Amino acid sequence: MDYKGNATRPRRSKKINSVSSPVDANRFIVKHNYHDHSHDTSALVDENESAKRKGPRGGVTVPFPTKLHLMLSKVEEEGLSHIVSWQPHGRCFLVHKPKDFVDEIMPTFFRQSKLTSFQRQLNLYGFSRITAGRDRGGYYHELF
Repeated sequence: MDYKGNATRPRRSKKINSVSSPVDANRFIVKHNYHDHSHDTSALVDENESAKRKGPRGGVTVPFPTKLHLMLSKVEEEGLSHIVSWQPHGRCFLVHKPKDFVDEIMPTFFRQSKLTSFQRQLNLYGFSRITAGRDRGGYYHELF
């Protein structure tokens, strides 16, 4: 019944005819919206633009994405990639050991002391958590 009390017909779902082989039964495809922005020239920031500003006005001095990128670089240099690291393809990063990440890495690079606060920052800056496939649990942003 609809909101006025009239009887309504149930909707029919469209059947999709698909042919699958025994090999396809064990595989699935995860669609990612990866795009390589490393060669985009319009995304580059003018070096002199930051010099025009006279300093922070109550805001943060280093934005979260910059700290995040610095952290991922330093962790790799210091041999702590067993805790957090880029995935081999370089499109997303993964926190392998959340407890060690909170205890050892977060105090050095971020003001947060809880993993949920870090995740909230990632969400605020538009990072997506990958929920399926080999990258499950990783965080991805198209411009990062």
